Amino acid sequence: MDSDFVNKILQSKAYARYVDKTQVAYLIDNDHITKRGLHVQMVSRLSREVGGALGLDLDLIEAIALGHDVGHPPFGHEGEEYLSQLSIERGNGPFAHPYQSCRLFSLIEPLDLPLEVYDGFLCHDGGLKEPIYRPIEKTATDHQRELEERKRNPHGNLWPMTLEGCVVKLCDTISYVARDIEDAITLGIVEREEVPETSLGNRGRQIVEKLRGEIIKASKDKPYLEVPESFFEDLKHLRKFNFEKIYFYPALKVESVKIKNAYRLLFDALLTNHRSLGKESALYRDFLHNKPAHYLEQSHDVEQVIDYIAGMTNSFFLKQVNRFLVPKTIAWEI
Repeated sequence: MDSDFVNKILQSKAYARYVDKTQVAYLIDNDHITKRGLHVQMVSRLSREVGGALGLDLDLIEAIALGHDVGHPPFGHEGEEYLSQLSIERGNGPFAHPYQSCRLFSLIEPLDLPLEVYDGFLCHDGGLKEPIYRPIEKTATDHQRELEERKRNPHGNLWPMTLEGCVVKLCDTISYVARDIEDAITLGIVEREEVPETSLGNRGRQIVEKLRGEIIKASKDKPYLEVPESFFEDLKHLRKFNFEKIYFYPALKVESVKIKNAYRLLFDALLTNHRSLGKESALYRDFLHNKPAHYLEQSHDVEQVIDYIAGMTNSFFLKQVNRFLVPKTIAWEI
């Protein structure tokens, strides 16, 4: 794999926006809490360590790892849920960030990446269905079919076409489970002693290091990736703990209703403004004016508003809400 594909991702505008994309905790003034940018770096590092020990293509691994989450909208999975509901209501079907990552780097900000990279983006989630990660041979037609399948069923599980994609799929889960525990401890959501006792330890670094070693040992010289059963069950147990104790912690959700309402109001404001003003609209001036001709030809206005909002950082989203929905003093000359 030519490392130029990695450089394309690193130099993209979408990659730059990771700096203000939520991982789990949002609207919290703490510089030590993980953002998407740090998450994808951790996934890339762990994936490269596993892939290097197994003799895999490290550039392909890095490209998939660094680009897999560019489709996330503001405020993480919560924002994804709100945007999906709006998309469904407008007849555009569900929103899914793996699908959006492919759409972003193929249509909105096209980078002409290899099929194996787009496939890795599309198949990266759902990483704990079973302890064997076996790649599935695919064609470009198969990938297009799976794109459509993901669009219909955002929560379905797809297997990558490469072992490198399988590595990223697994390491993504390991990385967020381990790091989210550390963030929760930093924020006082849980105490270290509350983390379940497993063979993986109760610290993020221990969890990552133990699983890395066991996966490499179990997968050496095999055409698939394997997590030994006992360690796989321990990882599932820790992930279940995160869902029960961290991800829906009430203090993290005190602004959820406002965010949900803001999504709907901003969506409607942008769409109404664009349908009324066309090329004078905010959507056109701030987003559509520099998009490729094939994007403008292949997308309708609802999709365009979804793409615009999905690409926003948390802070830019809030600025746009303020711009469109908060009354301003009227400049009046006498």
